[in-house]
Amino acid sequence: MRCSVRLAVHISFGVVGCALLASCASTSLVSSERNPDYSGSALKRLMVVGATADTRTRKAFEDEFVAKLAAAGVAAVPSYPLLPESATTDPAALRKAAEGAGVDGVLAARLVRVQENEAALQAQAFNFADRSVAFYGYYSADAGSFDPTLAGESSTITIHFDLYSVPAARLAWSGNAATFPSTDVTQVAAGLAYTLIPALKKDKLIG
Repeated sequence: MRCSVRLAVHISFGVVGCALLASCASTSLVSSERNPDYSGSALKRLMVVGATADTRTRKAFEDEFVAKLAAAGVAAVPSYPLLPESATTDPAALRKAAEGAGVDGVLAARLVRVQENEAALQAQAFNFADRSVAFYGYYSADAGSFDPTLAGESSTITIHFDLYSVPAARLAWSGNAATFPSTDVTQVAAGLAYTLIPALKKDKLIG
């Protein structure tokens, strides 16, 4: 059942808590894998990238994810002030933005359009060798729209995440999270953050 968070001026803390729990419950980490060739320590400062040409969607997603990381004790910055839309198709610009931001990790997300078969996602193999070499190019040239309203009411959308280590110049982790579509990008981002961040901290990938 699709859940929605309704904002109001006068709302109790209890209702807010229930809404956040509902958002979290509607999102699941369908598949994930740590790169077996990555042995670095937990990444301490991340740059969050929502790969999309939609400026408002990108800003809302990145701001919410950065806020949730901060609440979990992980320093993070959004990419949109550092990387203008006109530069998102330039792998060198994305690399320069990450290095210039002084981050040691990049958490990037892109939409995988409506995915009906979760078993296929669970069986997906993550090709870390090829993707580590082409990480920046992958997110600039191959990124589709990050619009969480693409699917219908009864469908789910799947968001692919990559955690990239800047010092090691390789992917540390990849995963797919399934959630319900919504016109509220902040709500979608919050549900994804509440699902993803504990998993990354548990595996000592961020901290």
